[in-house]
Amino acid sequence: MEKFSQMSYTRPDLAAYEAELKVLIQKIKDAKSWEELRAQWLEMDKNRRGLSTMMSIAHVRNTVDTTDEFYEGEMRYFNENMPGINLVMKDVDAALLSSPYIKEFEQEFGSILVKTMASSQRLADKRLIPLQIRESELTQQYSKVSATATAEFQGKVCNFSGLLKGMQSPDRATRQEAFLAWAGLYEKIAPRLDEIYDEMVKVRTEMSSVLGFDSYTEMAYLSRRRFDYDAKDAALFRQKIRDEITPICAKVYEKQRVRLGLDQLHWYDESLVFPDGNADPEGTKEELLQKALEMYRELSPKTGEFFQFMMERELFDLDSKPGKRLGGYCTSLPSIPAPFIFANFNGTAADIDVLTHEAGHAFQNYLASRTLPLTNQCFSTSEINEIHSMAMEHFTYPWMDKFFGEKTAKHLYDHLWGALNVLPYMCCVDEFQHRMYDNPTLTAAQRREVWKELEQAYMPWRSYGENNFLNNGGFWMQKQHIFLYPFYYIEYALAQICAFQFYLRMLEDRDAAWADYIRLCQAGGSLGYFDLLQLAHLENPFRDGTVEKIAAVIDKQLEKMETAL
Repeated sequence: MEKFSQMSYTRPDLAAYEAELKVLIQKIKDAKSWEELRAQWLEMDKNRRGLSTMMSIAHVRNTVDTTDEFYEGEMRYFNENMPGINLVMKDVDAALLSSPYIKEFEQEFGSILVKTMASSQRLADKRLIPLQIRESELTQQYSKVSATATAEFQGKVCNFSGLLKGMQSPDRATRQEAFLAWAGLYEKIAPRLDEIYDEMVKVRTEMSSVLGFDSYTEMAYLSRRRFDYDAKDAALFRQKIRDEITPICAKVYEKQRVRLGLDQLHWYDESLVFPDGNADPEGTKEELLQKALEMYRELSPKTGEFFQFMMERELFDLDSKPGKRLGGYCTSLPSIPAPFIFANFNGTAADIDVLTHEAGHAFQNYLASRTLPLTNQCFSTSEINEIHSMAMEHFTYPWMDKFFGEKTAKHLYDHLWGALNVLPYMCCVDEFQHRMYDNPTLTAAQRREVWKELEQAYMPWRSYGENNFLNNGGFWMQKQHIFLYPFYYIEYALAQICAFQFYLRMLEDRDAAWADYIRLCQAGGSLGYFDLLQLAHLENPFRDGTVEKIAAVIDKQLEKMETAL
């Protein structure tokens, strides 16, 4: 049974692949029946899976070690050549859209796929190729700068992930020392990150101008397939979070300040929920994975089968190490088909959070790739994809004692509280990005002023003590989504509102909630955002009353859990 480390990588011949696509265009035009066109499309999808798998292998190995020159070169190869391939794919899609058999295609594979192809026609243009290549170069530069940044803490050289455990220490002096090292790490690389982001905004704005959009914001909404809502809807949702969630967070943080016995709660105190320390998982990485396997076997037959598959093929890279990209993600190896989970364990509860979160993505990938015939059907938009991951974090609550033992109740409170208090930050990031692309000529200093203003609106409790870099608005730099995935962040807030719904339904009827979750995962991206919410019996986060109701119930649940503690 082949493990990920044993999978061979061969650079795809993109020139040959492009030639095959051009032949396919003519075949689509010449097709004499729906059956003939369908067979050709499925063959093309199979070839696309092969290419995507090689790209994923290269991407994973590049992010595991951003200093590996071979895979950095392979990513450069893809970054330079894929814009041209995507341009030819536009012509392939155009041929299909104008085919007399498009109605049969839509009937079998869904209208949302056709809608996506039609909207994408506006996003592919040969004039963009130099700009897309430059954007990819900039994202590579950002990843390398952030991944290789280090700071000294207690006599050791640490990266970002290595500082996180110190930042949750019960000892305030240790937390402050780790915090100052963390802030210093970003302050040191801030000039380079400013340069990179300056050019990113410039390049992306120029892309949107070339295509005739009013702003990059409009282009980004289309590219992210936001067919069911627009920037005005997003602004109203953010306002609901400010009105309903921010006051609850301010109240709970005040309780936390009193619990910790502090005169003022600083940012490095926010993550310490209990005076004697947060609940950390018990065991080595190997032991945690074994416990996760037991958990998923008990959760359901499907999840047990899935996690066994992941374990046997070692489809994880979880250790934090020098040169490894920050954060966590799940990607796909569609030829197998299999998901892959990337994370940076640091010895805190975040290890279990990221494992269950990315396992939610991976489980959905595993199910949909075995249910739906086309690769593009397997993945929905991020608003739905993040429900898969966030809801999985809640569905695994009954098994947290495997990881946290006697501290399980503390962890469950910490997790539910963390899922709530991150919502204002998510919306702050989203509004920051809107402001950046609405005003693309802002200087680095002006960007910091915008962040400072928004931070005060969404998180009025936030205090950085005497740290000038963060007090002057430098905190935005630590969010890699702003650099790598523009406008990808409000989806987490929208999804968490739905994940809370699954959690609350789980408390009343676990089987029914789980059945709806499975239905949502298997549906992949075969329907639009609002239709998928309806399929899973989830209330729309944009609808009046949804956020208000969730905020009130979660507030009461936290009070109940706090009383029990």
